[in-house]
Amino acid sequence: MASDDLTQLTAIIPSRGNQKSLSRLKRSLKRANPDLPILVADDGMATSAESNGTSIRLPAGVGRGAACNAMLARIRTPYFLLIDEQCEIGKETQLSQLLQLVASDKLDLASGDLLGCQKSFWFFVRQKPQPGHGILELAGDQLTLQAGHRSTGEGYLWCDMVHNFFVARTEKVRSMGGWDPELKNDEREEFFVRAHRQGLRVGIVPEVTARIWNEKQTPSAADQSPNLQSLAVAKMGLSHMTDLNGQITKAPRRARAA
Repeated sequence: MASDDLTQLTAIIPSRGNQKSLSRLKRSLKRANPDLPILVADDGMATSAESNGTSIRLPAGVGRGAACNAMLARIRTPYFLLIDEQCEIGKETQLSQLLQLVASDKLDLASGDLLGCQKSFWFFVRQKPQPGHGILELAGDQLTLQAGHRSTGEGYLWCDMVHNFFVARTEKVRSMGGWDPELKNDEREEFFVRAHRQGLRVGIVPEVTARIWNEKQTPSAADQSPNLQSLAVAKMGLSHMTDLNGQITKAPRRARAA
């Protein structure tokens, strides 16, 4: 496969019904990659979108995990790109770099980095790196997430967890069960712990970037759900998790007792 051949890649976008953000992202993807298939799964409350060949209308508030699974079931290409709707791809973003790492079997999941963007005054845009990749340190029933990477590969950095901006091998993610829908929008850590335990090779290419806009998001019914991080810790078979910000989350008492 040629390194610039994106016909084997499908972009999947979990949406919360923010049509402005979604339209901007889709335009940016098509501008740089006109032949790229795009799937959208929408669980937002303020949209009238109907399900069709490229858009899946979900019950309000089912969450990002269920949205990703719905799209995963419809992918017909061997690779997919996961990207959140508040992101935007620039002309300089080479998705082919991520795809080539997976297609050449160097990685199962290859991520880019995110630049946080916020408009200031009329035309000035402030950009700030948004670190989100790291390694998993498991010690007994406790997990510590640490920022950074394990080692350097050929054109990428080895790590265990990355942003929701990555290219992955479709069958590898299907074989690990996709995302846990019960965790709604608190699914990322549990997803990557399962990926790690099942031996998926994860890496990041820092020079491949997407912009993520710091804008008010359309409310979702999933936002009304309680914080599900403690449930995620229990589902990982752990008693404690320390996240990248140093915050400690404990599994529910009943789960620890079990």
